Amino acid sequence: MMSLSKLIKSLSLAGAITLVWGAAFAQQIPTTTYTQDKYQAKAPNWSQITWDTLPLIQKAGFIKVPPRFIKAFGYDPSRSWKAGQKSDSVVMLGDTDDAFKIGNFTLKDIAGVALPSLSTSKQPSLKDVGFVKWQNTQSLVKAIPQLGRLRANQVKPILELFGESGYLPGRCKSGTINDCIRFRPELGKKLLGDIDLDRYLTKSIPGLDTTPIRRFQQWQQTYINQIPKLSYVPFDKMPQPINSGLGLVGIASVVFGDSEQGDARVGDNYYISGSVVRGDRTVPKACPEGKKCAYLELGDFTPNGGLYGKRWASGTDSPEVNGGYGFLAVVNGGKEPTGRLVYGNGFKVVLTNTNESTGTADFALYFRICVRPPFQPKTCTPYFIGPVPWIPVKENDLVIVGTGGR
Repeated sequence: MMSLSKLIKSLSLAGAITLVWGAAFAQQIPTTTYTQDKYQAKAPNWSQITWDTLPLIQKAGFIKVPPRFIKAFGYDPSRSWKAGQKSDSVVMLGDTDDAFKIGNFTLKDIAGVALPSLSTSKQPSLKDVGFVKWQNTQSLVKAIPQLGRLRANQVKPILELFGESGYLPGRCKSGTINDCIRFRPELGKKLLGDIDLDRYLTKSIPGLDTTPIRRFQQWQQTYINQIPKLSYVPFDKMPQPINSGLGLVGIASVVFGDSEQGDARVGDNYYISGSVVRGDRTVPKACPEGKKCAYLELGDFTPNGGLYGKRWASGTDSPEVNGGYGFLAVVNGGKEPTGRLVYGNGFKVVLTNTNESTGTADFALYFRICVRPPFQPKTCTPYFIGPVPWIPVKENDLVIVGTGGR
């Protein structure tokens, strides 16, 4: 939980503040409510928000990557998903590694910071660790060098891959796994996915739980829910904790509905929502003239905050903006809903609905797919995976705006 002193410093508040614990909004999103005078801020409680607690994705989608790109990437980021699916079964480790550095985690690290869950009480098997099935013996000893110095009969899964002890040829009977691979190079190409991984616990491979995930072959194409307990790690406990977004906070002054239209006299500099470009920063984009444009008008919470009169346009009612960069920028027609990077580049926050009569604005999160090919710059799709319902605001409440990027 963020300390009160840190919150005060982040929001530049003065005077007395009352701390109120808010219930999990929409029955899923843990929040903390802070109040000062007539203003209220409902902030995400990142110490309780995990991939498992995020609301369900509301829209189906897919991506199919051509074989020539798969070869260049070193793994296949293709996938499909249904409406009502959980984010942890759609987002791969490689997609958000820049945001959270998940690849720096070891299985032991994850177990140490994950929140308790009934579904994670059993000892995980090798089958529960998604990237294990893509390892061959050569890649495994490359990731865990000390493993190669053990004898094959000391590592039961490797012994099964190589064959029973009576079958092991020559130097394999008494030598190390490295000796076996040197003597019989074809043994190094044997895939762990060819044996029944459910028969073995993760501890059956010494060093597996203490080796950073990124050292394993094709680790990036593992889904979040294919790593034991990772879905239950709070976002503030990631190797690179989430950006709280509290560096910039404004007042939700007025909510305008879908009868509004873009105005040529209101240019990009009047908006805080827009496209995410290379470098993962938000570039504001005005609504096109004559096009429907619901929006939230902001005010300054602190002196010289720079938000007075600025607009956060609806990503649902306004035309989509350009998004993505590199090879994957063509996905979804190169378009994404207008919005901004409030909490860093792990996801984009999009205004999805405005209601003038109630003075409320709804938001959602959108994810993207990213790949960092060997010796090439990162490439990302537009933010098009979503929407995942997020925390709404009311007129005269505080709204977390963030810095727009990292």
